[in-house]
Amino acid sequence: MGSTRFDHWVATLRHGAAGHHVAPGTRVCDLGCGPEAWFVAGLEGAGMRIGFDHQPVRARPAGASFVRGDVTRPLPFRSESFDHVTMLAVLEHLPTPEGTLAESWRILAPGGSLILTWPSAVIDPMLDLLHRLGIVGHEMESSEHQPRRPWTEWREVLRSIGFADVHHRRFELGLNHLMVAHKPIAANASRSVPGAGGVS
Repeated sequence: MGSTRFDHWVATLRHGAAGHHVAPGTRVCDLGCGPEAWFVAGLEGAGMRIGFDHQPVRARPAGASFVRGDVTRPLPFRSESFDHVTMLAVLEHLPTPEGTLAESWRILAPGGSLILTWPSAVIDPMLDLLHRLGIVGHEMESSEHQPRRPWTEWREVLRSIGFADVHHRRFELGLNHLMVAHKPIAANASRSVPGAGGVS
């Protein structure tokens, strides 16, 4: 099953929460953008927009570029290429996201931000039922999700990578998490993860 109208509605709420933290005219990389690239398509006020996903991207919004690849491997972007990196409903699909989070730090310019959303574990039984009823698509099925960690643990992971000024809040009646972490202006590029290069 592909994406459903309900999937799109939920994504719209998620993207609204995240998009509030994207400044106009900035360079944005959306990791795990999905085949519909809904968030990238909606960022018309942004400057450079790049979607990155392991699946072919069907949508081709004007002014956006897409790169196909694996978010669990070194990203094919030069260091300090973006002002914002987004991972929206991606964290819960990765068994060990620490490498991806460190790569996000590397490709962010000093002063840039990483914007994360992920659903609370309490929503998984609901998603399982909605999937059986055909209301949500395969990618939202709870069997695709990894066990959740407390948001405070993710805050400490991000701080250990080098992020600062980490903010967290819940949205959608507390069923989803939003976390925004900033790369310090004086960030030392030597903390970057080696092995990536390419697209600027």
